[in-house]
Amino acid sequence: MMNLIFLLGTTVLTVLLFRVLRLLGGHTKWIRSYAPYWSAAELVVWVALFFWLVQIFFSNKPYYPFLMAFLLSMVAVLLVWFYGKDLVAGFIFRIRHSPQKGQRIQTETVKGTIRDIGVSQLTVEMSDGRRTRIPFSSIVTQPLSLQSHHSLAPGETVLNVRMPESMDPGLFEQRIREALILSSWCVASKPILVQPDLAEEGTLRISFFMLDPAYLSLAKERLAKLTAVTRVPGQ
Repeated sequence: MMNLIFLLGTTVLTVLLFRVLRLLGGHTKWIRSYAPYWSAAELVVWVALFFWLVQIFFSNKPYYPFLMAFLLSMVAVLLVWFYGKDLVAGFIFRIRHSPQKGQRIQTETVKGTIRDIGVSQLTVEMSDGRRTRIPFSSIVTQPLSLQSHHSLAPGETVLNVRMPESMDPGLFEQRIREALILSSWCVASKPILVQPDLAEEGTLRISFFMLDPAYLSLAKERLAKLTAVTRVPGQ
């Protein structure tokens, strides 16, 4: 009985302690910066309290050692699953995208600047200054764009083009590349990037190099003619 009373008292104190820490974290920056450590400590405390409860009610049972072994195994599996999947996803994400600090990242759920690249998560700063930690497992399968934080290279031009709804996306992208490569003002030896603009559905973000910025109006005119095509060949 005394053990149960101590357990209940410890549980109440634990709830109050972490409740106070959350309230202080909302107003105190240095406490908020340690939030991940408090969360980890809270998890450890609750797991310890759970095993204490099991020990109180089942320690005199013949199957107690097997029950404890099973529960410990389940805790280990859950920890490996929740943390391990982010480690694996982070490994895949870094191979696929090679992210760097300072890059702009835009996905279906987040838009901001990468401030830190951890082993299991990204720290992204939003436009309003807030920072959020994003587990790699939540974004590794999402379509995204990564843009360098520095300014455009000399001669580089970026234009957004609305894609005709009736045209095949692959065919439209091919026509864009052909139109730019065959233009006298486009540097064909430089890369031409065509990727979806996640900020606006149905819009493509086109990056290419021009011999002279004076040709910008010609580039816009050429791309505008492509968007005027509304029929797919064969229709």
